[in-house]
Amino acid sequence: MRTAIGFGLEQHELADERDLQLLGHVQRLGSITAAARAAGVTYKTAWDRLRNLQTRLGQAVIIAAKGGRGGGRTQLSDKGQALLHYYEQLRRQQDHAVEPDVALDAVADLAARPLPLRKTSARNHLQGVVTAIARGGIRDVISVQLHESLQLSVNITHASTLALGLKKGVAVYLLIKAPAIRLAQQQGAQANVFCGQVRRSRRLRDQQELEVQIAPDVHVVTMAGQNQAQPLRKGDEIMVHIDPDTVILGVD
Repeated sequence: MRTAIGFGLEQHELADERDLQLLGHVQRLGSITAAARAAGVTYKTAWDRLRNLQTRLGQAVIIAAKGGRGGGRTQLSDKGQALLHYYEQLRRQQDHAVEPDVALDAVADLAARPLPLRKTSARNHLQGVVTAIARGGIRDVISVQLHESLQLSVNITHASTLALGLKKGVAVYLLIKAPAIRLAQQQGAQANVFCGQVRRSRRLRDQQELEVQIAPDVHVVTMAGQNQAQPLRKGDEIMVHIDPDTVILGVD
C-alpha cells in the first residue's frame, strides 16, 4: 500500500504527485521531451503540467538553458529543486519510515493562488497579485500583476479594499464581462490598453467573438461589431482596452 503525496496551501492545490514525479524526470534527464517519455505522456501534456504548476505556484520551477554545440538543456530552478527535494524526502518517509531532513520552510514562501470560480456569467476569469494600492478619495486604484509583463488597474471603493483585506502581495481573481473589453485605437492614451494577438475568431450574428492573447498565458474574450473594415482573423495584431470600473475583484 502506497499513499499519494500532494502539496497545497489551505484549500488551494499546488502540486500533485504526477507534477512532482515529472520534475524528477526533468532533473534526471534534462529534457521535457525525455521527461514526458519517461512519464508515459505526450510532450504537450508534460509541458501543460509544468506550465500550470508554475502558474499555481507563482514561481518558475524549470529553466530552459540556451543551446550550444551540445544542444539546450532544461533544468530545475532553485525553487523547483527545493520542491523536488522535499517531495523525495517525504516519499522516502512514506515508503521506508525515514524522517525527512529537509524543512518544509525551504519551499513555504510559495504564493497561494485562488481557485477560479466554477460558474459565472463573466467570460473572463483571470488571476493575479496586488502590487500597489493608490488611495483616491472614496475610490482606490488597485494595480494587479497578471503576468511579469502585464499590470492591470482596477477601480473599486475604499470600503471594498478594506472589506477584501487587499494589500500588496494578496492573490486575487478578476471577473470581466466580454463587453467591458473593447478594441482600442492606440496604446498609452488611457489605462489598461494592451497590444494582443487574435487567437480565435467566431462569428455570432452581427458580431465577432474574439479570444485575444495579451501576455503569455493571459487570454481575454471580447466582442467586436461587424462594422470593421474587414473581419478580424486569427493572428491579427490588435489593441484592447479593459475598463477599470467594470472589473470585479475577489479573494478567497
